[in-house]
Amino acid sequence: MAVQFRPISDVGGGNFGAEVIGVDPELRVDDDTFHAIEAAWYRHSILLFRGLDMNVDDHIAFTRRLGPLHLMPVPEHNLDEHPEIFVVSNALKQDGTPLGLRGAGMGFHSDGEDKPVPNAGSFLYALRVPPAEGDTLFADMCAAYEALPADVQAKIAGRRARFSRAALHHVNYPDLPMPEQFRTSPDVFHPATRRHPKSGRIALYVGRWAYDIEGLPEEEGRELATYLQEFAHQPRFVYRHQWRKGDAVLWDNRCVQHCATPFDETRYVRLMHRTTLEGETPLMA
Repeated sequence: MAVQFRPISDVGGGNFGAEVIGVDPELRVDDDTFHAIEAAWYRHSILLFRGLDMNVDDHIAFTRRLGPLHLMPVPEHNLDEHPEIFVVSNALKQDGTPLGLRGAGMGFHSDGEDKPVPNAGSFLYALRVPPAEGDTLFADMCAAYEALPADVQAKIAGRRARFSRAALHHVNYPDLPMPEQFRTSPDVFHPATRRHPKSGRIALYVGRWAYDIEGLPEEEGRELATYLQEFAHQPRFVYRHQWRKGDAVLWDNRCVQHCATPFDETRYVRLMHRTTLEGETPLMA
């Protein structure tokens, strides 16, 4: 059976998100199948694979076909001997040290938005999940942009958002001290309206690290950034994914934001592996 794609949400007129049907559980696919999957990814922004049985080499090899891989900068959160795999887990190793990064992904964001060159995509694979809770929310930033009032679209046209770890660490992580690397890291500027290099669609690009809008007085720019963030996270733009063991979700950071939700970590363990794609300089729409 040729690979097929089934809508998984009503967001974006039913175009946001698709389940890939009929794929090899190890994701060892021929070129024709791969190209069909790649085209569907650009079309639907997120792809869901169910019932996979990938080893780390399968996971890495499939992602690498989409582009160069990004190595997350904190080695202790990467898989031993396979640094391309970023581990997300609340589990501990036998010596009591963390197996991966705990509590990753809280707050709507796109991966790498605070870097000069953000990440293009991410591919998260569920190895162990709690029986309930711990869902991930995905926001369609193209649909959010298209729904913005015309005067707001005009106000942000041609402008960049300022992304600042230093200014917003205390907001996004109020209970954690700021690492020194973020105290000294410079702010970055990206188009508030971003054109996708493959599909050509325009997405709102203002995640949790966006502090204000360039060219506006700081208070006005801060208020506008907050308005854009809150507007984009309305339920009408959001798909909620309930994880099962063997699920893998591939999302496009250029036009999707995501947000992890909590679960009872005193009772359950979650273990996930993520590969991450290098990106390109964002295009102004």
